Formats: sequence, structure tokens, C-alpha cells
Amino acid sequence: MVSNAVIPRADFEIRRLTVDDLDCLREIRAEAIRAYPQTFGSPEEDEGGDVMMAAYRQWLGETILGAIGCEGLIGVAGFYASRYRKSQHRGHIFSVYVRENERGKGVGDRLIKELLAHAVTRVEQVHLAVGSTAVAAIKTYQRNGFEIYGTDPSVIRIGDATYDHYLMVKKLSH
Repeated sequence: MVSNAVIPRADFEIRRLTVDDLDCLREIRAEAIRAYPQTFGSPEEDEGGDVMMAAYRQWLGETILGAIGCEGLIGVAGFYASRYRKSQHRGHIFSVYVRENERGKGVGDRLIKELLAHAVTRVEQVHLAVGSTAVAAIKTYQRNGFEIYGTDPSVIRIGDATYDHYLMVKKLSH
């Protein structure tokens, strides 16, 4: 019988990425977009060039954590709190991606746990959107206390195919 348990890894560190990590962030985002176009992408990335790089620099001004292993950046996850006064109690996790050969080793769980530890000091609830077919990612979020509260239908269109995203939330205790 095969176990679905996450195999913990100790040979990587989690740290906040900075502008010095811009090339690594660009590389792992390009990999994520190539591998999972139905999940990843932004208008800035569609435009490419300077517009895309400006967006990445802005993201690095938020909280973007990287999982760093001996082979470099193996996973990323971002967090931001709403800037609007009436929704400052809400935070958002975005751009979570773990390289294919590092999955099932606890990298995603550690990234999410670290973001939640940061978020609990700033917001009351954390939201995210995840591709409805990303079963492993959904399980990771559920293991970390997120619940599906809705579906954003046909959020991505590639050719004639459309893809839904699940909307998930975790309420934090203060």
C-alpha cells in the first residue's frame, strides 16, 4: 500500500526573496507557466519584457518566500494583505509553485506554514485561488486549514478550453 503522507525534508531553507533573487524568481515562474498554463499567468507576464520585470519587482516588495535547496530555488509562495481600508483584515496567498522533482517532500507545506505564521500577525483571514484540477495543491491547502468556499468558473481560457479555480479561505485565530 502506498502512503499519501508528506515526506519531510530538512535539506532546504525558507527565506524571504529580495530583488537580488529576481532572476531566480523569473526562472521558476517561467517553469510554472510552461508546466501549468491553466493555473499560472498574469497580464504582465502576457506582455513580457519590462512590464513583466516591473511586476516581479513589485511582487518582491510584498512577501515572497522561497524554498532554497542545494540545487537553488525549489519553491515559491507569495502573500499580501489588502491595501484597502475596508478589507485590510484579508490576506492573499499567490503564486505558489514547487518544482516537480521536489513535490511530496514537504516543501509546499513549509512554504504555506511560514506564510500563515507571517499572516496571523497582520490579517484575520487568508484567501487563495487554486486550479480545480490541482489535486495535490488542494490537499496541501486543506491540510493547512483552508476550505473551499466557491468556484470561479472559466477563469482561464487557452484556445477553446476553459479552466475553473477554487476559492479557498482560512480564518486565523487572534
